[in-house]
Order: sequence, then structure tokens, then C-alpha cells
Amino acid sequence: MTPASRLTTATVAARIPYANAAPFYALWSDAPFAVRNLVPRELGREAESGGVDLGLMATGDFLRLGDRFELLTPPMGVATRGAVQSVLLFSRRPASALEGALISVTPETSTSIRLLRLLLDTRRGFAGVRYVRGLEPSQADALLMIGDRAMRMRQKRPEGFTHTLDLGADWLEWTGLPFVYAVWTVRRALEAQVKADLGQFLEGSLAAGLADLPAVARQQTEPGWTPEETEAYLRRFHYRLGPEDLRGMERFEQLLREHPDADAG
Repeated sequence: MTPASRLTTATVAARIPYANAAPFYALWSDAPFAVRNLVPRELGREAESGGVDLGLMATGDFLRLGDRFELLTPPMGVATRGAVQSVLLFSRRPASALEGALISVTPETSTSIRLLRLLLDTRRGFAGVRYVRGLEPSQADALLMIGDRAMRMRQKRPEGFTHTLDLGADWLEWTGLPFVYAVWTVRRALEAQVKADLGQFLEGSLAAGLADLPAVARQQTEPGWTPEETEAYLRRFHYRLGPEDLRGMERFEQLLREHPDADAG
């Protein structure tokens, strides 16, 4: 960020407070803008209502709000090629036997629910699967969990939920592409210099985080993993999005257009 930066606390930036996004936040204690912590679904709602100017927005919400938000340049986000380890469906029976299942969906998700609908209803051709937010485990055949809660549940899951589907691994098996879970977006109406300053600050903060990833991992205690496990987890992610990541996002968008029922996030 240059000395002539035009960033002020009038600019509101939202971050997802999950371990997988932690490398972006290395310098945010000195951020020259207002900061809000919001889970994905709430971030999308706040962006839509005008309460957020910059955010690590769930991909499903970015595709929905593309008339008001654009990707930062160069594009940054949270993506993996294959298993993500924190976007998981825990179920009482295998994924191949979930036709007609009742699935409890975490209230936090905007993108993963859309992805799950594609993987079950479209890829597998299931009929009658019901997706209900916030059910108790005792009421459900499967649980869709994301973020730090999914990481914790990998180690201690409700009784009877013996099967796990990693949505990132299933997506790769189906499409051969990475999946982009969230992208850094900026409000289109902001001045060009403000957008440039935001991108420069974010790139510098990410560079600082990646330069000392073991320290970042040690600070992520919420999921209950060891620092070594967390560091290995963080190294799975693509934070600077490349052409293949963007192709994965384009494929996700195309599938949502072709199967509009899956876009009911």
C-alpha cells in the first residue's frame, strides 16, 4: 500500500473467521479500514444490503451478486484441488445410499449447500433429498458442516454418523477441476484507486501470512488440531487463484445455470 492510500474506516471489509482463511489476515490488526467478522451466509447478506465493501465472499454469493461486486486483481480466494477437509457431509449411510435423505445444513453456508445439491441431485441423480437448515443430528440422516466446526467434527462426530463425504474430493472426481469456495471481491462502485489500494494491502497481508505459515497455524486453536496438522491443512489451499481455479469456478457457475434447483442456497 502506498503512502497516498485512500483507504479509511469508511471502507468496510469483511472476513470469514475460519482457519482456512487465516493466512490472509496477518496484517489485519493494522488494517486501514473497518473490519467485520462474518460467516459466509451472513457476509453475503450484508454485502447485498450494502454493509460490506470488500469481503472474502462465498463463491455462490459472488456469482449471485456479480452486478455489484467484482474480483480483485489479481484474483485471490480459498480453493483446493481435491479434498478440502473442512467442507464435509457426515452421514449415517454411504453417499451412494442417500436418495430421499433428510440432510441438516449448517446455517453458515452459502456455497457448500449449492455444491452438495449438485453432487447429490445432479451428479448422482437422487430424487427426494431434503435440505433443512439447523436440524439436530437426531433428526437427520446426514449433516453438512463447514469451516472450523467441520474440522472439529472430523475428530468427534455424533453417534451413528460413520460415513464422511469430502465435497472437494467428490467435485474433483466428477469434474477434474479444483473448487473455489470463496473469493475476495470488491464493490464495483468504489473508486479505482481504493480498489487498487485494497488489493495491494490484501496481497501484502497474504504474503506475510504465507511467509510464516507455522506461526499462523499455531494461532488457529479453535478446530482442536495440532499446529502441525493445521499447517498441513493450510498448505492444501490455493490463495492466489490461477487459471485452473477460475475454470473450476466457471464450471460451477455453468452447472448452477443448467440446474437452477441447485442454486437455492
